Amino acid sequence: MLRYALLISLFAPAWPACSQPAPDGAATVWHLKASPHFEVMHESAWTPGAISLELEKMYSSMRINMSMFAPWMVSEKTKVYIYSSQKTYLAGEFNPPAWSKGLAYAPRKTIVVYDTGDTDKLKAVIAHELSHLYFEGYFAESHKLPPQWLNEGLAVYMEESIFPGGGPWSAALTSFKGDRIVPFSSFFDMKLDQIDSDAKIADWYLQAYGAVLYLYRPATRLQFKGLCDELRYDEKLDDALWKVYRIRAGGDFSVKWQAWLRSYSRSAGGGIQPNTRSASFNFKPVQMSSFPFSSFGSKK
Repeated sequence: MLRYALLISLFAPAWPACSQPAPDGAATVWHLKASPHFEVMHESAWTPGAISLELEKMYSSMRINMSMFAPWMVSEKTKVYIYSSQKTYLAGEFNPPAWSKGLAYAPRKTIVVYDTGDTDKLKAVIAHELSHLYFEGYFAESHKLPPQWLNEGLAVYMEESIFPGGGPWSAALTSFKGDRIVPFSSFFDMKLDQIDSDAKIADWYLQAYGAVLYLYRPATRLQFKGLCDELRYDEKLDDALWKVYRIRAGGDFSVKWQAWLRSYSRSAGGGIQPNTRSASFNFKPVQMSSFPFSSFGSKK
């Protein structure tokens, strides 16, 4: 089954030093490359093509949208571990599930990914995981997890931001219609591990992205932050949406969102690839986020 960038176990693994033995007895040797806002630990002797420069470009784009959730990103560096291949990533000291393409450790301000040889795909996975890192850390301050649709929708939103002319998700959204759309009265409570097909999981991500895109436009950035503040402090979604946007979570949201979607589709147009999958899709749905908070209890 499809699943996005990973969600790790609730207990953080042992943290690697510069060189750690892998399960097969080999050692992972990390090489450090620093930039103003990142410490890139790469397994290969050379970093993936110009990745430090690309990370700084990504930072400039994401800072506008994410620094209000993670003000520390301005003054503290994020650690980025990049394995040279999927094989070494899966065998490495972070012990990722076989279906994952990335890990986010919010308390340690760290993400872990692997190089596929495609810079655009690597950037998309990094952007997705950075979004989880910044956003989940913000909710962690109140010992909470963000709603799954909000967490994943925002991660897709950030992933799309690396494509100046629009990426596969924004193109796919222009043809999203009909019975593929779940009424929001049900959608907001859906969990990925309750969805039984790859196509429906892909549509769930697309709808989550569309919901965030509708709520988090440039003119409504402060409202979006207000909504997240309300949810972080245990306000019910219906009440929070009404308080901040004057929208109810059920039919009212569906009607207004679909009107917005029709307008969005008309203005975007062209280049539609409705079955395009994101670079960071994985192949297993999991209910929990990438939050490694041991005090949250156990997975279900």
